[in-house]
Amino acid sequence: SMGRDVRARGVHILLGPAVNIIREPQGGRNFDYLSEDPALAARMATAIVIGIQSQGVVATVKHYAANNQETSRNTVNAVVSERALREIYLPAFRAAVQDGHAWAVMDAYNRVNGSYCTANEWLNNTVLKKEWGFQGLLMSDWGATYDTLQAANGGLDLEMPKGKYLNPEKLKPLIGA
Repeated sequence: SMGRDVRARGVHILLGPAVNIIREPQGGRNFDYLSEDPALAARMATAIVIGIQSQGVVATVKHYAANNQETSRNTVNAVVSERALREIYLPAFRAAVQDGHAWAVMDAYNRVNGSYCTANEWLNNTVLKKEWGFQGLLMSDWGATYDTLQAANGGLDLEMPKGKYLNPEKLKPLIGA
């Protein structure tokens, strides 16, 4: 029904589903998120993505990753072990990408283990693109890009809503053009 509704409005990309794990009662986006259980969230994310995309609408799985608090959400550094990431925070994203074949993923505002999600080489290039085989569009949340070189090297494909950092004027000098 979400895919049909979006399509009926003439829109071709839905900024959802939001699949982060509910970890804190005051989380500002908890109403969007699916569950506090990683296995349940993964099953639901897959079904939602398949349903949306069956209508010819791009599903954008967000907010990748460990985006669980509202306080200082644009600057907070979520320090999380790789095991906790893989067992708790990433299963819904992995399922949406590998089983649901999501066409887009949206990076979150926060940092994970020191790097902003939009510039996080490990999350974006190693896990999402290499391990999971994601070939879709990796976009930033609105205003969540903070540096040209780090975002480009970190695997970000599209800066939203405008190209403040990822634009020809800023990228050309970095590639020697």
